[in-house]
Amino acid sequence: MKLRHRLFLFSTSQLVVFGVLFALAFWSFERSVLPVLEGLLRDKTEGVARVLSADLDVPLAAEDPKLMADSLARIEADPDFSYVVVRDVHGALFAARGTAPPTDVFSGPANTAVVGAEGISTWAPVSLEGVNLGTVAVVFSTDRFASLDRWARRLGVGVTLLWLVALGYSIVFARSFVSPIRAMMDFSRKVAGGALHDRLVISPPGELRDLRDYLNQMTAELERRELAREQDAARTEDMQRELLSVSRMAGMAEIATGVLHNVGNVLNSLNVSVSVIGERVRSSRTAALSKSVELFDGFPGGLPAFLETDKGRILPGYLSSVSKRLAEDNASVLTELASVTRNVDHIKSIVAMQQSYARPSELDDAINLAGLVDDALRMGESSFAKHGIEIVKDYEDGAIVVSDRHKVLQILINLISNSRHALKEVADGRPRLTVRIRKTSGGASVAITDTGIGIPAENLEKIFRHGFTTKPSGHGFGLHASANAARELGGRLAVASDGAGAGATFTLELPAQPRRGDVVQN
Repeated sequence: MKLRHRLFLFSTSQLVVFGVLFALAFWSFERSVLPVLEGLLRDKTEGVARVLSADLDVPLAAEDPKLMADSLARIEADPDFSYVVVRDVHGALFAARGTAPPTDVFSGPANTAVVGAEGISTWAPVSLEGVNLGTVAVVFSTDRFASLDRWARRLGVGVTLLWLVALGYSIVFARSFVSPIRAMMDFSRKVAGGALHDRLVISPPGELRDLRDYLNQMTAELERRELAREQDAARTEDMQRELLSVSRMAGMAEIATGVLHNVGNVLNSLNVSVSVIGERVRSSRTAALSKSVELFDGFPGGLPAFLETDKGRILPGYLSSVSKRLAEDNASVLTELASVTRNVDHIKSIVAMQQSYARPSELDDAINLAGLVDDALRMGESSFAKHGIEIVKDYEDGAIVVSDRHKVLQILINLISNSRHALKEVADGRPRLTVRIRKTSGGASVAITDTGIGIPAENLEKIFRHGFTTKPSGHGFGLHASANAARELGGRLAVASDGAGAGATFTLELPAQPRRGDVVQN
């Protein structure tokens, strides 16, 4: 039921109850009180007639006007007295007081009150010891009774008019009270719909005016907050774009760092090979061979003559030893050149792999997680070897997802780099990094477990927050960016650790098909 109808029903029901109660009271007054008053007046008239009949026997028998006047004077003081008349036995007028009514007051039976337009009258015989001396009639006025009835009717009419006015006012009040509320409801719906620039311009009565002012103040405050929220959202969006750009550059820096580590390691091997080749060339017997050739080349008689000499007889043995040495040097140089070729090819493959991942891309393609994880591990293999970190691979075959290759590699490199740093800080024990690839019901997961320094329980909830880091030189957005990237790919990044010194496990879950999510806000 509408509020207007409820208000109208409530006020009208009160008026109806009041009207019914008043009608019952008026009806009771008309049907009960007035008849009771009339009955009392009739009884009083009959009683006064009987008393006068007894008091007037002597004055009427003695025909004494003074005694008669004294007896009649007692009833003249009554406020309802109207008329009294005394007749003798012959019906002649003996005494009278008041104003005689136009009707015959001696009509009707004796000692019985008769109600007329002029009042209530009755008559009684006057006798003395059984001798009839005359009659006496008494009339009492009904003016007070009629006046009371008139005032009651006037009161009824007045109350009825007031009831009608109250009924009309309740209707008007219900409308005037509900209309502003309805306007406020419509205004609230507009505000809920986003119309925060609107204001309520109605002029309601009483406390509703305060409510209107409060609604306008509330709307103005909401408009101010919405404007501030939009500004904050714009700033957040700009910061998010900047963060994504920085995280991408950080990922590229991780890739570049891995490339530089591997290239540097290969260059060390290449430098060793070049040094060996240089040493072999510098210690080569080629110069001695040239001097030997010069000995017999300018000798008179040529080589046959020279061979007859003492020096010539030892020349074949010398040339044989030089030949063997040159063959050994040649084999060594060829071996080192092959190593140089392999190292150069290795550098080329590392650079090619880096270039394949360095291109920003939003394209999804099928990714064999085993190959991608191997690529990520290969970019840090020089550091693993340097610090004696054992790599354990536990791959389940067929773990293939469709996703953004670059973002997945960026996440893996970041996780592997964090595990490497955690393992480097362990002084005792054999550092081990285990990578497990498993197929799941919705896609696949990659779990990277290290036996490093672990993560305290109080840091587990904060580890993916932007700016949180425990490294002295850390920037605090690597894991945050990785969590965001995982969410963007429709997956999730989780961490588990039994505490400090117990190692840690980072698990990357990816859907089988692209399912872009929202960026994590931490």
